[in-house]
Amino acid sequence: MDFQSEVLQKVKRDLNPHEGACGICHLTLKTISEVGGKVFSYEVPDGSVSKILDHNGENIGEGIDLVWAPSILAAQLDAGLIPASISRNLKKLLTNAQDRQKVAEMFGYGRCVTPAGKAISILWQEGGRVEIGREELGIYALLYNAEGRLISEAVTGFCPICAVNISVAQNKKLRQRIKKELEGRPNTGRQKYDQGLINRVEWKKRRVFTYIQQGEKIIGMNWGCCIAYATVRAEIAAGFGSRKWNLLFKHYCDFCPLKHCWTRKTMGALGNVVLDRMQNVGIKERLKKDEYLTAILCRDDNKIGEGIGTLCSLSATVNAFLKSDAVEILRPSPATGFPYKENNDQ
Repeated sequence: MDFQSEVLQKVKRDLNPHEGACGICHLTLKTISEVGGKVFSYEVPDGSVSKILDHNGENIGEGIDLVWAPSILAAQLDAGLIPASISRNLKKLLTNAQDRQKVAEMFGYGRCVTPAGKAISILWQEGGRVEIGREELGIYALLYNAEGRLISEAVTGFCPICAVNISVAQNKKLRQRIKKELEGRPNTGRQKYDQGLINRVEWKKRRVFTYIQQGEKIIGMNWGCCIAYATVRAEIAAGFGSRKWNLLFKHYCDFCPLKHCWTRKTMGALGNVVLDRMQNVGIKERLKKDEYLTAILCRDDNKIGEGIGTLCSLSATVNAFLKSDAVEILRPSPATGFPYKENNDQ
């Protein structure tokens, strides 16, 4: 069996649509790594480009999107490593060139948390709000002003933060304001681009590892619960970022309860499952930005839970779920498919 066929067969066997585009991407990454392939990603002005090599080192797929993970998904789709029955829907969720350019206008080079965090802070400070949720395999983000009027909306295939970036970028006034407020801010993605650095990403030992390479030399390596967390931790190991960001990141991982009950599923896969369930039971999630991204879970306008995350608000979703009253979200439904005995003769 050739490389693509083997990966495709294993992904098809284990794929779970409830885990969303992010979960599917990480499942495929895991399978690529197990079959002997390699995944590379590098920053460019309008996002991130990714490439997939098979077990012989042949380039079999390339993709571009806002940041590492969705660009890896785009490369996986290009390589034909995801079943056709679901890849058609995933392709619809990839960020188009026009939206990538608008997002890049705010900050660029694959950096999504900074502009999204700035936009969320502005909206909250001015009395507005940001809501996120599942839509088929993707995530939507709704931006409301202080009067409760919807001012922008987007659906993207990945993290809610990507969706927030696209929503903000589609509102010209807000996009230009974010661009102005971020002028002159250090951009690690641009620094890596200028130095010609490449990120090699793989799955092993139940988690994601990222190696930052300058040519063949590894200048930073670390691991995490998903592609984004592993890559930023590797950037810190390579000397990028501020001490404040380093400490905030470490403190988040210190307080994350999920590490004590790790399920071999990435944070994004779990977050998508939780969002999917919340939608089914009428719970909404709102995002705010203090020191950390914060997910606020609401039934109607009543808060039932709150949790923090850093890079991806799906981590905040899982954190909020673990710290909230589980009955509010789980609310068991009647069992389906259970065998039923028609009479009581025996």
